[in-house]
Amino acid sequence: MAGEAAVNRNQIRGSLLQQMVEPMDIDNKKSRVLTWTEKYRPKTLDDIAHQDEVVTMLKGALQGRDLPHLLFYGPPGTGKTSTALAFCHQLFPKSIFHDRVLDLNASDERGISVVRQKVQAFSKTSLGSGGKEDVLKLKIIILDEVDAMTREAQSAMRRVIEDYSKTTRFILICNYVSRLIPPVVSRCAKFRFKSLPAEVQVQRLRTICDAEGAPMTDEELKQVMEYAEGDLRRAVCTLQSLSPILKSDNQDARNCYLRGSSDSQLISTVCETIPVSDVKEIIAMTKNITKSCTGVAFIRRLFQKMLDDGIINDENIAVMGKLVATCEKRILDGCDLENNLLDFLLTLRETIQ
Repeated sequence: MAGEAAVNRNQIRGSLLQQMVEPMDIDNKKSRVLTWTEKYRPKTLDDIAHQDEVVTMLKGALQGRDLPHLLFYGPPGTGKTSTALAFCHQLFPKSIFHDRVLDLNASDERGISVVRQKVQAFSKTSLGSGGKEDVLKLKIIILDEVDAMTREAQSAMRRVIEDYSKTTRFILICNYVSRLIPPVVSRCAKFRFKSLPAEVQVQRLRTICDAEGAPMTDEELKQVMEYAEGDLRRAVCTLQSLSPILKSDNQDARNCYLRGSSDSQLISTVCETIPVSDVKEIIAMTKNITKSCTGVAFIRRLFQKMLDDGIINDENIAVMGKLVATCEKRILDGCDLENNLLDFLLTLRETIQ
């Protein structure tokens, strides 16, 4: 009897272990932990919004036209990486996608070794004659944030682009094209990704909110967009972080989190009172700001408000621009938020008086 019980226990354990490693269960777990930016990333070129020029060119490549090396540049969150991935997924069947496409983030590995070890090794393997007659015989290397690569790595990459152009096409992605060396830029067809209009962003955010059961008004979506500063990816991440509150009935918490660092009334008050405030009043003002706003977003919105109101003019804009950049860097580097805001407001008062 004891032997039979041991056998039964072993069978149960084996069954449980088999269930734990079932492929379907693993896939379900992966689907549950996807971030919204990945879950709602455009799957086809038709899903790409407001980038008609590059979409038209890529659709031509899908129909068999020539495909040059490409350089996508522009503000973050405008669809550069999504466009490259959507094109590759439409170009290659799923069964050969990983053999034909290499997707690297150049900011993680930006030295010359990544060019020699990964990019060059991937480019060496020939899959066919290549050429403009058959785009399917090409390999594609997507290098994201390529403006973070060192100049030596960019020079090495330029040689790889030249040597393996018969078998490989590069899609380079960056925010600042000015940080790339001219020989790399000259070998690519450049496409600038434009910032998405407000109505396009609202429509995309509305679609996500409806799919996730997190209702929001147009005014609330505009607040999220203001916080994201035109970066749709950042706006989607903000929505996901707010989703538990959006689904709750706590209106006070909802208003507090949605307002976040975009409290227009507080910014207007600071603009009106900062020129006539003394040091004690500015210290109290700083404590009040840190309770309800994040530092970098507040500084940027305050700077824009002062530009709109004419407080910052041609005489002091250079000093103010340097002040904003310095304080932002300190805060992003982890320095004390309250002390940096105090320094910012005190210097601001001296500058505009």
